[in-house]
Amino acid sequence: MTVWALPGVATAADVGPLDVVEGWKTSPVYVDPTQRSLVPEKEAARLAERVAGHQPAIRIAVVPAAAIDSSMKDETAKAFVDSLVDVQQADGVYLVVFGGAITWGSAVGVDTPIADILKEELTKHSRSDPVGLLDGVLDQMEVPGSSTGTPGWLWPLLIVLVVLVGLGLGLLWWRRRPRKDEGPALYRPSYDVLPDEADTLDERRKLAREDVTRFGEELDVADVRLDGVETTADVQAAMDAYAEAGRVVDGEPDDLRLRGVRDTVEYGRWRLARAQARAAGTPAPARRAACFFDPAHGMSATDWMYTPAGGRPREIPICAPCQARLSGGPR
Repeated sequence: MTVWALPGVATAADVGPLDVVEGWKTSPVYVDPTQRSLVPEKEAARLAERVAGHQPAIRIAVVPAAAIDSSMKDETAKAFVDSLVDVQQADGVYLVVFGGAITWGSAVGVDTPIADILKEELTKHSRSDPVGLLDGVLDQMEVPGSSTGTPGWLWPLLIVLVVLVGLGLGLLWWRRRPRKDEGPALYRPSYDVLPDEADTLDERRKLAREDVTRFGEELDVADVRLDGVETTADVQAAMDAYAEAGRVVDGEPDDLRLRGVRDTVEYGRWRLARAQARAAGTPAPARRAACFFDPAHGMSATDWMYTPAGGRPREIPICAPCQARLSGGPR
């Protein structure tokens, strides 16, 4: 074994620059046999596979800490690496781990800021983790991972797969999305408004609050005998509906809850109309209009935006089975 000696460098080391350069002839990663506990053969082989053929060339050595003077670590580590460069006589990045004492790097003839990279990685890894340190340095140099990690060619494939899955999900959503002429009708108040007055959710909330307010005013002026047994239940139901609708619009309801407000207000108005009809001795009004598609289905359960062939979208009353059919639910 060659004994290496330089002024100010410990001569007790069993390995010198000539030994390292000789090892680099067969692998870009040289690990002294005494340092296998720090960098096992499997990890050395992985690192060698990772840096093999890289441009600029990367050479790694792991030598005993005794190769440098413990009282002058920086100076003797630099001298060791400089000697390696002199013997190798090639440009590239040189990384030398001196046991658990220090790691030194040198960039020869290349622009790699190896000193800054090492300084940053040394804050992330302990001295007993040279493999993690070296991997971190290689990551910052954008050196592809070895075959034991994720192959470099696999990343583009994964990206393509993610894009294809995203496109597939987007297409599925597009096909299943509610059309402008499908789905539960957005909130429309009982009074006439322009179409652009209900374009946004905030505008629809405002219309719903106004609708509830108007219903409350209708209750105030209604000519109904509240003490009559024949009207008490209907009047109470109308007042309960007003209170329930008021609780909802006092918050920030979404379109689904706004449609519930509409149903509640319509129900309250129907119960109020029943009470007024009873007080006047006239027939009570029906709850809702019959199903648009077939009156034999009975009274409608909700409103639906529907576009007849060659016609324009409009709101129609439909029964629950027709709603399930139009929304793709069980028939």
